[in-house]
Amino acid sequence: MKSFRAAADRIVRQESSSPTDVLRLLGSAVEPARTIASEHDEWDVRLAALAAIGEYDALAVVASKPLPLTHAWNISDPRALQHAVAEAIGEVTRRGMAAQLHAPVVLGDGRACSEIMVAPLTTLEGVDGVLVALRVGRGFSATDAVTASRVGTILSLELGRSGAAVQDADTVRQSLALFELARIGLGRQELGERLLVMVEVIALLLGHDVTQLWLLRGGGSLRLRATHPRQSLVLEIARPRDHVVLARALDGEAVRGNDPSLRAWIRRTTRELIIAPLRGDDGVSGLLALGRFSERYRDDDLKTATQCADFFAEVVAADALARHGRAGAAREDAERDDAEDTLTGS
Repeated sequence: MKSFRAAADRIVRQESSSPTDVLRLLGSAVEPARTIASEHDEWDVRLAALAAIGEYDALAVVASKPLPLTHAWNISDPRALQHAVAEAIGEVTRRGMAAQLHAPVVLGDGRACSEIMVAPLTTLEGVDGVLVALRVGRGFSATDAVTASRVGTILSLELGRSGAAVQDADTVRQSLALFELARIGLGRQELGERLLVMVEVIALLLGHDVTQLWLLRGGGSLRLRATHPRQSLVLEIARPRDHVVLARALDGEAVRGNDPSLRAWIRRTTRELIIAPLRGDDGVSGLLALGRFSERYRDDDLKTATQCADFFAEVVAADALARHGRAGAAREDAERDDAEDTLTGS
């Protein structure tokens, strides 16, 4: 027993006195600290760590809720991967079970991969999506499906956190935009100036590439009163009966879509469009048109557009009431002057 203890002590003394280079070879390598400058960097580090745990050569997450996103690690073209697994995503989400498929995918390190596992993210309510794991030269087993489920739990938590952060940021931005609309709308500038500034505020704070305000004319047509970006348009007068979307919005319905018939007055690069009615006590007085070139709209965007349109309706109605009051006062003054002249003349 003493001989074994002596031998162990001798080995410890020898390792303790070993050169630093030898100890470095015996130990695990320490990676240099990485600077995180964006959400993309965060997901890259996160997926790389999870891929190491699952022994994957590449890893991606594709989610539709709480917000649509795709992040990938060690994949040269995430869009090509998403296209390759599109059908499997629907099947896996519907069945709630992992699936394996074979599809050629080029990894970020240059290797070609064909073994893919798609597993659903089903751990947390409110999170819909899948993780996509890839391996080179070896497939997946039932044990890998269990590991993918545990890795998916971590991804679900991160997706939920990201969704909450986006929702909080959207709430702050929307509140600020509505506050600015109210402040500007109550100003003393001429109505046209206020409307133009309000349109610019919506475009800047709420991330719209196109913002247009159309007001109803006496004959039932629409006239463009303010727009972002400020540019000359081919059409500044629109007839609602020529556009289905405009007609629906004038009936009081906020509409989301992309009607090709609107190309006469909306930029052709606009991918999605929201048309919200300016609703008041006397009915609809106009329309607010919002568009984006690349980013898609969500349900919250439709709700916010409706609130902004209601602000515009209040401003337009208040201005009309003020002008009506001034006109009435002017008539009363004129009638009073006429009456005084008559009395003086008698």
